Amino acid sequence: MIELMQLRKEYDNLVAVDDLTLTVPMGEIFGLIGPNGAGKTTTIRMAAGLLAPTMGRAIVAGVDVAKEPERAQQHIGYLADFFALYEDLKVWEYLDYFAHAYNLPEGEIAGRINEVIAQVNLEVKRDQLIHGLSRGMKQRLGIARAIIHHPKVMLLDEPASGLDPKARLELRNLLRALRDQGATILISSHILTELEGFCTSIGIMERGRLVRSGSIEQVTAAATTTRLVRLSWAGDSPGLAQEKLKSDARISEINLGSGSGTFRFSGSEEDLAPVLAGLVAINVQVTSFGEVKQTVEEVYMKLSTHEVM
Repeated sequence: MIELMQLRKEYDNLVAVDDLTLTVPMGEIFGLIGPNGAGKTTTIRMAAGLLAPTMGRAIVAGVDVAKEPERAQQHIGYLADFFALYEDLKVWEYLDYFAHAYNLPEGEIAGRINEVIAQVNLEVKRDQLIHGLSRGMKQRLGIARAIIHHPKVMLLDEPASGLDPKARLELRNLLRALRDQGATILISSHILTELEGFCTSIGIMERGRLVRSGSIEQVTAAATTTRLVRLSWAGDSPGLAQEKLKSDARISEINLGSGSGTFRFSGSEEDLAPVLAGLVAINVQVTSFGEVKQTVEEVYMKLSTHEVM
């Protein structure tokens, strides 16, 4: 649904994006992660057709955004980090303006405005002037504007910036709902906790390059060669468990305390089952046993060099 092919953007002596190739399949929520200055905004603006690449192509919903910009815009919902709001308009008037800008059929506009206002939970603010809205409400209005024309693809640049925790949660739920309705979403952020448990795939950007990309599982697996396993048992002494774990060459970094602890395991997920069975067989009263999954932030810290332009 989104294809970025060897994108490059130069500003005089600065290369903002360098040979970036990325494919986001239909129905994905792809998180573009990186520090400020990594090239995320430039990438999204090129994908949206708002910035011409020095080299490369951006194709959205099968349309080349440089060759057919007007056709491409019918498929794209774009929200900038800082977007314009006409604050002397009412909420519905603002959406009416953009519905006409996207050439929605006149007979459908009123119904579509009501639909998106309900979708972003702004019903009680429908007739309020925009300047009286909170930061979170304005962000929701920006999303409503971006989806007014039923886009297949959404390109969102730091959409949770400045939102409080409740507003961020509401934004996540809204974007999940849009994905469930068939939208494909590319979202950028430098705040990693915003993307945790939300994106289906991620890409790490630094100095204009895509350092790593793939599903959460693929990127997580690439960040380490061992699994961190947490073990708990009934009783205080770790002696039995300690000796059993030491006898397995695939196990390292054993750190057991009073009733619980962790160790590193170099085998596959399936290979963990015999380890558990072995502990039970020597009468270790295991109460919990399982791999500790890495967070997006932990993966990023391992793979990133934290460099910007």
